[in-house]
Amino acid sequence: MDSICLKGAKDICLAVGENPKNMHQLVRMHGLPAWKRGVKGTWRALPEDLRAWLREQRNQHMERPAPTGDLCQPRPRESRPGG
Repeated sequence: MDSICLKGAKDICLAVGENPKNMHQLVRMHGLPAWKRGVKGTWRALPEDLRAWLREQRNQHMERPAPTGDLCQPRPRESRPGG
């Protein structure tokens, strides 16, 4: 997700782990931040908007919100007594 603007349902959905066949539903019902220029235009989305949307989705579906930061940071391992 390092480009200025992602273009096309396939690339956008690949970036957020969704099925491109569900693009309209994702935008209308789940607030995926993507748009089209005109009725027959190509879907477009900004990577920073997609990152924010993913964080919102994660926080909505977790018991307690995770701290903000990089989504792909590994969590430190917990040390076990005697190990």
